[in-house]
This record gives sequence, structure tokens and C-alpha cells, in this order.
Amino acid sequence: MGDYDKKISTRKLVLQKVGIINLDGLYQNMQRWFYDNLYYFDEPTSRIRPGTAAGIEYEFKWSAWRRVNEYVKYNIKVFFHIFDAQDIEVIKDGKKVKLTKCRLKIEIDGDMEMDYTGMFGKSRFGKMLYNVYSLFILKEERVMSVWWDELYYRIYKLQTIAKEYLDMEAKGNAYYDMY
Repeated sequence: MGDYDKKISTRKLVLQKVGIINLDGLYQNMQRWFYDNLYYFDEPTSRIRPGTAAGIEYEFKWSAWRRVNEYVKYNIKVFFHIFDAQDIEVIKDGKKVKLTKCRLKIEIDGDMEMDYTGMFGKSRFGKMLYNVYSLFILKEERVMSVWWDELYYRIYKLQTIAKEYLDMEAKGNAYYDMY
């Protein structure tokens, strides 16, 4: 009997845009989603590099996690890479607004961590129990695929929120009310 992975990854979602963007608003809008959905949020890396004559380069890494139950935990990682950033002032509705002209790339990735509390332990017997539990109980009930689907749709919803804020697609999507 083979060992089951304790981390099951989702597909990475990538978003790219070139243009004038309200980075502060995008940042706050996406960060609010994590708090509204009860994720523990952390920003481990925030880096500003002197760029080229075209502008400055920024990198932000976010990580967030949420307990589903005592056996499963969702982890979401977001990576912002901003190239050639230049701050500009635009008059919008009679007010001066500070925006950023840049190239933006956002990568959203997630994984589902099984037995994150280590309740099965690291012994051979514990690993055997983990494999039996994963193979016969969770796989048979298709519980693992339900958890994976929920995590994927949550990540998809986060990407949709970013796209809507950046006016990259029509408002909403077919899966907006999932989970």
C-alpha cells in the first residue's frame, strides 16, 4: 500500500495586467477577502527593488491558512510581482487620485494539508493508520475531492475578486456562489 501525500495541491491561477492600477485598493480588497473568510493571514515577504528607467519593481508574498476540521487545513499562497511601476496622479471625479502605471502578475496557489495536527504520529503504525484512513474511509466517501473542490473554488473566487477590481472581466462568474 503506497503512502498518501499529506499535502494535495490545487492548480496555480495566474493573472497578468499592464496598465494604470490602484495598487492600494487592489491590495486592500484582496486582503479583506482573507479576513472575511476567516483565514489567518501573514505577509512574510515584501520587497522593493530599484528597477530600470521604466520604473521600480515590487514583490509581495502572502500566505494564509484556515482550519476546515481537526484533520484538514487549507493553505493559500499569493505572489505579487509588479514591474516598471511609476506613481502617477490622475484626476477622477474632480479629485486627485494616486495610481500606479505598471505591469502586474499575480499568482495564486493553494494546497490542502491532511493530518496537519499529526494525530497519526510518525511511527510505522501511525503511517499505516493514516493510509488506511485515507484509502478506505476518505477516498471511498469522496470526502477528499469535496475538500479539494471547496479550496479550488475559494481560490478561484479570490482571483475573480482581483479581476473584477481591475475591470478585466464581466462582474461575477458561474461559480461565484460555490462555498
